[in-house]
This record gives sequence, structure tokens and C-alpha cells, in this order.
Amino acid sequence: MAATSALQIETKGIEQVTAAESHGRPRALFGLWMAANIEFATLTTGALATGAFGLSGLDAFIAILIGNVIGGLILAAFATYGVEYGLPQMIQGAKWFGPLGNKLPSLLNAFGGFSWFGVNTIIGGYALATVLGTPLIPNIIVLCAVQVAIAFVGHDLIQAAEKYFFYLLVLIFAIFTIIAVTHTGALPAAQPKLLANVGGTSGAFILTTSVILSYVLGWIPYSSDYTRYMHGEPDATGIKKTAFTAVFWGSMVSCIWMEVLGAIIGASVNLVHPSDLFTSWLPGWFKIPLIVAIIIGTISANILNIYSATLSALAVGFKLKQYQAALVTGVIGTVISVLAAANFIKNYESFLFFLGYWTAPWAALVYLGHTFKRTSRIPSVSASFVAWIIGIAASVPFFNQYPLFVGFFANDYPQFGDISFAVGAIVASIAYFALTTAPSAVTAAAE
Repeated sequence: MAATSALQIETKGIEQVTAAESHGRPRALFGLWMAANIEFATLTTGALATGAFGLSGLDAFIAILIGNVIGGLILAAFATYGVEYGLPQMIQGAKWFGPLGNKLPSLLNAFGGFSWFGVNTIIGGYALATVLGTPLIPNIIVLCAVQVAIAFVGHDLIQAAEKYFFYLLVLIFAIFTIIAVTHTGALPAAQPKLLANVGGTSGAFILTTSVILSYVLGWIPYSSDYTRYMHGEPDATGIKKTAFTAVFWGSMVSCIWMEVLGAIIGASVNLVHPSDLFTSWLPGWFKIPLIVAIIIGTISANILNIYSATLSALAVGFKLKQYQAALVTGVIGTVISVLAAANFIKNYESFLFFLGYWTAPWAALVYLGHTFKRTSRIPSVSASFVAWIIGIAASVPFFNQYPLFVGFFANDYPQFGDISFAVGAIVASIAYFALTTAPSAVTAAAE
């Protein structure tokens, strides 16, 4: 096992981790994923259920639970692939999508990474502007600089930072939860006017479940990035089991906690900006702790976003060192943060859906490629890549991205909300099996 310093700049890049480089504790993944999600972006995600879609508190809770159970299981399963292959998540895809075909999902994931960086930074910037009275854009730029600096150093500093962020965020947000619940009182009732805009209760429920699932889907292409250094350990089976459990519960506890809290608060405010979630009732004595939580929560999520976006950029084929790519993606993320700050709530909702449109069929195909050893029926063409494109195309009629785009099915049947994620994953899976064949007994024996 390699001995490393958290302040040592990572030079590994995207190559496979060797047994000599292996290090890390799988139990630490619980704190990493908790810290990554105990922040205002997760809170805002839950607030959409009641403040934008109009669900009751109980319906919102059920939708949040369903979305997180499904997403958490997938995230945890993919995290074990890092232990098995010793490669970043998107680099693994070349095994199934082909070296060329893997570049497109890697490019999309790089875009998603620095876009998530922008989303979280905007939320942190709005909150600081409200609490401190400082201008939004300078807040965003300062937050960006700190986050990029940590991602610049790399994997080990991220793991060390998240360990300490976890304790502080849990403490401050526990106090915040007590204050918020005391202020809001009973679970919110449904809001008929908002429900009417999204196809009634069923449409709002499915939309909420899709948004919650999409939030977790956004993390899935990163999952192996934080387990790859556990490759090569003698007890691989035990490490994978512990990693699965730690990632699942870290994601589940943090996301459900923050999103349910957001749903409770979201129904009590006019939800336009993220700062609307607490401005009218926040006690003065809690402002300093909240500022600390805002800053640390934003950083804890975004160091993962920048780091994984960097690895995805390298997977596309950019010839840079890890730390050089971190600087480039950080600059891009900063520009996105500044440009997207206006009309944030609608932009955020649209962005969450965008993530799932490509990620859901991609995740289904990575799972199938990992689990079933099949070969393409199409000479020299990746069946997984073709199936991925088919899955995305099949899901287009089910897109519900008003006012940007609404597919004909979603337009005619708004009560179904947005089911494009499920459609894309199912169709891609069917196409994969149609385009592949099981290896012959002779080939299987040789392997």
C-alpha cells in the first residue's frame, strides 16, 4: 500500500492504479458522500417538489425516498467498479463503448462536472449575498478560486478535506434543521395552482422522482473516481462490499435529509432564488455558522465536480496533466457560474433533467457491459454506443422541459410527468441485447 501526503500534487492521471499505489479506506466513503450532499444545492432540489411542482409534504417525501433508493443503489454499485478496475469511471467506458465511442459520454460528463460546479457555486454565492450583503459575482469568483485550488492538488487532499467537512456540516445543518422545522411547523399541504401546471398530482410526483433521481445520476459517472485507489488490495471482495454500503448510506442519508428539509421549507416561500429558502426567518445569531456551512458545503461538492470533470476531460483525449486540466475546467466552471446566475431556479430545474437524459441509458449499458460478457454483432462497431444513441433518441418524445422542449407524449399526457429516464434506460438495454451475442463456449473457455 502506498504512503501518500494529502498535500502532494497528484500526477497519476487516468492510468490504472497498481497494487503498489493502492491506498484508502472504504469506510471513509460514507463521510465523503455525506459531505458532498449536505449543502444548499441538495436542499434546493428538494424544494422543487413543493415550491415549484406543488406536492404535499407527504407525497414529496415518498417521491424523494423512491428517487434516492434507486439512485443510491446504482451509485454504490458503480463505486465498486473502481475497486475492480482501478480506473476512473469514464475511462472504464472504453471497454464497452470503444475508445472512440467513449469520447462523447466523457465529453458530456466533463461538461456536467463543471456545470454542476457552476450550480453549486451560484447557490453558495446567493446565500452569501443574502447573509453578508456582499455582491453575488465576487462571491462566486472567490468560492471558485478556493474550490479549484483543492481540486488542483488532487485525490488525496479531496479525501482528507471531505473527512473534516463531514463533521462540521452535520453539526451546522442539524441546528439549521431544528430552526427550520420549528419555524415551518406542520408538513406542507398540496398547492393546486402549481400542480395544475405539471399534470396534477401524478405529474408532479413523477417529475419530483425524476428530479431526485437525476440529482443522484449526476454523481454516478464520478463514483469510481474515489474508489480506484483501492484497486489491488488483497481483500477485493470485502473492500467492494464495504464500499457499496458506505456509498449507499452516505448518499441516502444526506440526500433524503437535505431534500426533505428543502421540501418543507420550499412550500413556505416564494421560490425564485436559493436564498429564498431561509431569508425571512433566519435568526441573527446563526448567520456566522450558516456562512461557514454555505462555504464548506459548496466546496465539499465542487471539489468532486472539478476533479471528476478533469478526469473526464482527460478521457476525451486532452493532453494535459491532472492539475493542469483542473485549472482549465475550473476557469470554465467559473464562467458558467457567472453567466447562469440569473433566472436560477428554472435553469437549475432544466439542468437536472438534462443530466438524466444521457446518463440513464449510459448507466444501464455500463452495468450490462460489466455484468454480461457479450460481443457486438456489428463488425468493428461498439454495440453499447449504438444502443446508447438509440436509448436517447427513444426518450425524446417523453422529455418534459417546458419552455425549452416538450416531447409529444409529455405534451399529450402531462400526468406522466417526465419518464424519459426510464424509457431511455429500458430501450437502450433492449437494443444492447439485440445488437450483441453471447460469446461461444470455445471463446468463453479460452477467457
